[in-house]
Amino acid sequence: MSTPYGMPPEAPQPPATPRKSRTGLYVGIACGCLLLIAVVIAVAGAGLWMFSRDSGEDGPTTGPSTSESSTEVPSDEPTEEPTEEPTDEVTEDPTDEPTDEPTEAPSDDSTNMAHFEAEASAPEEGTTLDTGSETMTSANGKYIGVKVLLTNTGDRGIALDLDRFTFLDVDGTEYQLMHGVFSTIGPIEPGEEASAELYADVPEDAELEAVTYNPASGPGGQSVSIPVG
Repeated sequence: MSTPYGMPPEAPQPPATPRKSRTGLYVGIACGCLLLIAVVIAVAGAGLWMFSRDSGEDGPTTGPSTSESSTEVPSDEPTEEPTEEPTDEVTEDPTDEPTDEPTEAPSDDSTNMAHFEAEASAPEEGTTLDTGSETMTSANGKYIGVKVLLTNTGDRGIALDLDRFTFLDVDGTEYQLMHGVFSTIGPIEPGEEASAELYADVPEDAELEAVTYNPASGPGGQSVSIPVG
């Protein structure tokens, strides 16, 4: 570009100074912030540790208090249990057993054995049986008959009917009776005696050993064995 005539030319401009970079400043600020954060974290961690340590020291102080209270609980149990259990066992068991058993056992013995005498004849056998109204033929092999004499030596009546007797074989087999003839009707009164002719239909090889008799007038009672012959 030309300058106006007669004007001196402009002096050349000095070169512009380059701008300084601020990267180092930013890095320094960032490092300072990180250092500050680390210090804050360290202080906070130390505080939490101190707090947890204090709480840990408080824990054992509360523990003995609970253990002391646990020592009070057993103090109630030993006082209650020993007082209740011995009183129940000692007062109930001895009073129940002696009162029941002695009253039952003598009744059975006195009913069955002590109040009568009995004897049975030798058995008679045959294939037919004359009942007075008809003559029957054995279906099992043979008829066997026994005469039993009973004497009441007690102070109350004893029973006399067909259902009170059975035949007992030598091998333990029992035979129900199918016919009977009695000298009296009803129970045998004290001081009286009565006879019973008893018959059963048995196998041909049966061998009679005894007659069983239950003297009880009502249900129950025990049967006694009367040997034959």
